[in-house]
Amino acid sequence: MKTAPINQLRQIEQTAQQVNQQFQTTLNNLDSSNASSQAQLKQTLQSAYATFQKQTNLISQENLTALKRIQTEQGQNNQRLSQLSDQVNQAIQETLAQVANQVEQQLQTTKKRFSWYEIKNYLLAVIPTGILTGLIFWLLTKYFG
Repeated sequence: MKTAPINQLRQIEQTAQQVNQQFQTTLNNLDSSNASSQAQLKQTLQSAYATFQKQTNLISQENLTALKRIQTEQGQNNQRLSQLSDQVNQAIQETLAQVANQVEQQLQTTKKRFSWYEIKNYLLAVIPTGILTGLIFWLLTKYFG
């Protein structure tokens, strides 16, 4: 990826040097005023311009191709990221649903345990107290009644 811009810069430098040399030749030839020299100057200028335009167009096309490729890859990456985001969100939702279900089950189990625990404790507290109270009342009525 780094070599393409370096090659392009080298091509631009070479083309600029060629154009500069041709323009320098043209400037040097401006001193002569004969007709053949003018035709040669015109041809040199046209050749330099054509070379410069050709090289500029070539580099522009390469840059456009590279930009289109980058844009396509970026679109594909965005699509992949969107799919990954959807998958992650789905996995998170499923995990949260599982956790909520497990918590609900644990709460229900704990609630049932407390219910049986409360009933057992109530019965353990009420039955002996009832028996003891009944015994006291029976003794009171038997001896004091």
